[in-house]
Amino acid sequence: MLRGKSVLVTGSSQGIGLAAARAMLAAGGRVVLTSERPLEACPEVRAVLAEFPDASYVPHDLSRDGAAEELVAQAWELAGGIDVLVNNVGTFREPAFLDLTRRDFDFVFGLNVWVAVAVTQAVVRRAEAVGRGGRILFTTSLNGTRSEPAHTLYDASKGAINALTRQLAVELAPRGFTTAAVAPGLVETPLTDHGLRSDPAARRAVEGQIPLGRIGVVDDIAGWFVFLASDAARYATGVVIAVDGGLDAQQMPTRPVTDAERAGPRPQ
Repeated sequence: MLRGKSVLVTGSSQGIGLAAARAMLAAGGRVVLTSERPLEACPEVRAVLAEFPDASYVPHDLSRDGAAEELVAQAWELAGGIDVLVNNVGTFREPAFLDLTRRDFDFVFGLNVWVAVAVTQAVVRRAEAVGRGGRILFTTSLNGTRSEPAHTLYDASKGAINALTRQLAVELAPRGFTTAAVAPGLVETPLTDHGLRSDPAARRAVEGQIPLGRIGVVDDIAGWFVFLASDAARYATGVVIAVDGGLDAQQMPTRPVTDAERAGPRPQ
């Protein structure tokens, strides 16, 4: 589906970013992976590089001023252009609400939102200079529209990414770009354990709130990036797609259902 397309995936040394990059390579894309970690510290990335000759890796700390332009310049050279950008890098680490500081805000919004803006700007500028368009994809979250405790800045930043996906669809359409975002629910990654691997009872309680009855894995998410990057999705722009096992569809997952309700309505 992606043969002939060049892709840059930020935050792709682990988790959803790595899975998306691998799926795009398997679909025939030429993919540049990146994170702030040196390659020696990324065994999973090294395995991908060994398996796919069209994969490359560039370490960059995107929280640093000027890093977005440097990364895009290197990725453009390595991949022969950038047809698809996946803005995936982000974090949810933050203190409790009453302990939040401006420094916390700047860190979370800087990494989760500003980096996406800066990398997208760099890609669009370089593409326009040679008369090309492309596709801008984002990793957002169900938390962009639903909230949970202890995620004040994360949830707000993902709401901003949803808005950015819509706004850039309008802003960049005349320039030949489309946008889309994937909004996962709870997915097992190195950042989202929350003790669920070591606490079976807590895990069952969480799974009981998901209609499909299980926590997602990265491969549940990765294929959506392939589809949205492909020409099959060329007329979709400004869309945010929830991939969450039905979590968003269920109003009150923990409300007990009585036997009378299960039995259905009785004749009047």
